[in-house]
Amino acid sequence: MDSARIKGLMDLLAESDLLELSLTEGDSTLRLFKQAGQAAISIAPTVVAAPVAAPPTAAIEIKASLYGVLHLTPAVGEPAFVAVGQAIEAGQTVAVIEAMKMFHPVKAKVAGKLAEILAQAGAEVAAGQALFRLD
Repeated sequence: MDSARIKGLMDLLAESDLLELSLTEGDSTLRLFKQAGQAAISIAPTVVAAPVAAPPTAAIEIKASLYGVLHLTPAVGEPAFVAVGQAIEAGQTVAVIEAMKMFHPVKAKVAGKLAEILAQAGAEVAAGQALFRLD
């Protein structure tokens, strides 16, 4: 697991109401938890005695940072910023929100694969509303 992905997961946990987040990849497990307003990390190798089905990975949502109109393309007639099934990198712009005639980029905080677009182009979105789901 690379440090950028761990940092992204830490930021995601800090912004959410979750108290704990666990992720297992291969023979390593990453466990993040919050306690009294602080975040802590625990990374430990996992020993498996028998083959076990892989746990489902938690879906990550990209949410609107403010109220406005969602634009999925940079301009009319141009291709969308992202498409379902596409690999998304941390920091990549996936949409823009127009608020008070200003355009604010919506960026992915962590890398992943775009599983679903949850809002329509041109729709009014609320701050905190889930716009995309990454796997």
